[in-house]
This record gives sequence, structure tokens and C-alpha cells, in this order.
Amino acid sequence: MNEAGTKQRPIEELVTAAVEGSRSALEEIVLRIQDRVYHLALRMLSHPEDARDASQEILIKVITNLKGFRFEGPFEAWIFRIAANHLNTFRKSRMEQFEISWDKACGLVDQAEARGWLSDPPAAPNRLLEIEARLRCTQALLTAMNRPHRLAFILGVVMDVSSRDGAYILEISPAAFRRRISRARAKLKAFLAGNCGLFDTSNRCSCPGVLANHLQNQWISPENPVFMKNGSRTQSNEDLAEYLKELDELSRVSTLFKAYPESPCPPDISHKIKRIIDQKTYRVLTDPGLH
Repeated sequence: MNEAGTKQRPIEELVTAAVEGSRSALEEIVLRIQDRVYHLALRMLSHPEDARDASQEILIKVITNLKGFRFEGPFEAWIFRIAANHLNTFRKSRMEQFEISWDKACGLVDQAEARGWLSDPPAAPNRLLEIEARLRCTQALLTAMNRPHRLAFILGVVMDVSSRDGAYILEISPAAFRRRISRARAKLKAFLAGNCGLFDTSNRCSCPGVLANHLQNQWISPENPVFMKNGSRTQSNEDLAEYLKELDELSRVSTLFKAYPESPCPPDISHKIKRIIDQKTYRVLTDPGLH
């Protein structure tokens, strides 16, 4: 149901109408899928500007290839397949340019500990910045993986895609999809279990201490955080830590990486896509040169 309480048209019906020439159906498809596409891109690329560029390109690929949807499986899986192929070849993101590795991540914790910020962190300028530090950290750990394992983990664990749909999206077998998730989870669990104070309160690393380190190195801007914008909502680090205590280790990994603020697609992307749809010749679906 939408906000007005009216029943939404089935997505397959919208696809059929869009292919037959309905601009309103095509616009509705974009509005329905854009947040999920942006969410996947942001988790993969770890920076809003990179995710914005990738999402726009993915949405254009979706609407220009809409005739290729064969109604043989979930429409969202078809979209994610286009998105995954695009994200696998997208330029290096800002986070990836740091070439983060597990050893480098441990080195940053060592650095903060050597400065005394893990045992006695300076006061945070803003409590939301401690959440920003947590989000930066978890994104950095995702970036330490190669893209195939990162994609499988995000799809299967963060976005709850089934093994069958994940296999279709990544063009591998369901068993291979599950193996990628298992390997990614094992890497993350090993790091978190040995370092993260949220994951295990006996560990040395703390979000306030890491925040102090990131602020000194100007990796986090107090005036312009990447993830925690005004109005962003997610669990506080304290509430999340208390909740994680109740879970087993594998569930802690999943919960920690699902605890992100809502990330709606930036409105300017919708406006750009609408301008493309509104072209007089309706080229997005009729010009073979764009396919």
C-alpha cells in the first residue's frame, strides 16, 4: 500500500505497460526501485557521491534494457543482476582508493591505542559522530574484501537476498553464493572478535577512540559526516552494544552490518531519470543504439 492507502499495481504489470510506451509506468518503476539500488551501491562503494553516480548509471541501464526482462523470476533479482554487473566494473571508489586491508585495519587500531585514545578518548564534538565512526569502520571492513565477496555478503546478509536469487544475480551456483558469504563472514568475525568493543566489550577498540584518531587525521569532518546526516536514524552505539550481547557471534556480524541509517536515493537522481524518460522520442525504450 502507498501513503494514500491505495493498492500498488504489481511491478510486472508496470513493466508490461512501460514496454508498451507508458511513461507514467516507467516513472513509477524507477521510484519503486531507486532506494534499493542506491542502498546496494552505497554499501558496495562506501561513499554517497560514488553511490549516486553508480545508481544513476544502473537505473539508466534498467530502463534502457527493460524489454530484456523475461518474467521468469523476481523483478528485483533482475535489477540487482544489472546492478551487480555494473558495480563489479565501476571505477575505484573513494574508500577503495585507500586500499584497505585487514592488516591496515589492525594498524589503525594500534595507532589509536598508542595515542591512548582507546582507554581515554577525548570527548566527541557530537554524539552522532561516534555512530559515524562505527559506520566508517564497518564500511572499511567491507572494503577490505574483494568485490565478489563483498557483493555476496551485502546481498545475502545485509539485504536478505535468498541463495537462489543471489546465485542468479551473481551468475554462480547457490552453493558458490553461500560459500562466498561464509568466507566473508569468517573474515569479518575474526577481525571483530579480536578487536571490536561493540562486538565484545572485552576488546580494546572503541568508537570514541577511533573517532579521535579519524578527526585528527581529518578522515571525518565534524561539519560534513558521510553517513550521519541531519535526521539520520539508527541505533546508538550503546544500544547496539547491549543488543549484540544477546546474540551468538554469527548473528552479531549480521546485526552489526545491518545497523545503518536509512539511505534514500538522492532526489536529483529521480529528476535526471525523469528528464530522460520525458524525451519526446521516448528513446530509452525505442532506440536500439542505447541498448
